[in-house]
Amino acid sequence: MDKIQIQRGQDQIPRRWFLAFSGAGLLGACGWSAAARGEESIVQPQGTDDQGFIARAFEMRQLAIEKGDQPYGAVVVLDGRIVGQSWSRVLLDHDPTGHAEMAAIRDAGRRLKRESLRGAVLYSSSRPCPMCEAAAAWAGIDNMVYGRAAERAGRPHLCG
Repeated sequence: MDKIQIQRGQDQIPRRWFLAFSGAGLLGACGWSAAARGEESIVQPQGTDDQGFIARAFEMRQLAIEKGDQPYGAVVVLDGRIVGQSWSRVLLDHDPTGHAEMAAIRDAGRRLKRESLRGAVLYSSSRPCPMCEAAAAWAGIDNMVYGRAAERAGRPHLCG
């Protein structure tokens, strides 16, 4: 059996052990990649009111800034729980539709394994643009809340 010269006291670690442990690290990295796709569970905020959810949208906004993207964040809430969240991904993904609201809606759909988000509320760090508002309407989102003051924008509309 081939041995890699990794010293551990007096012992040498067999190559297959080394590869097995390396493989475990790779699986961990794949798990992180799955988390980046939104497959990990979402830690819920302490407060389950508008302020708690808008605070999470601003946490997503901060992540966008730290990652070098546009300063926007959003979460989708259904039955008092965050079911989708994201930061702006326009620059990171080279995607002009990668707005935080669009990405949060996509995340919620993936997690819930459905297209309809009827009954959900979209919380955003700023007022959603017309594209995001239309996407929220198509998804069936019932209400939008935005900004630090958690202003209610009402039901999303397809046109102005």
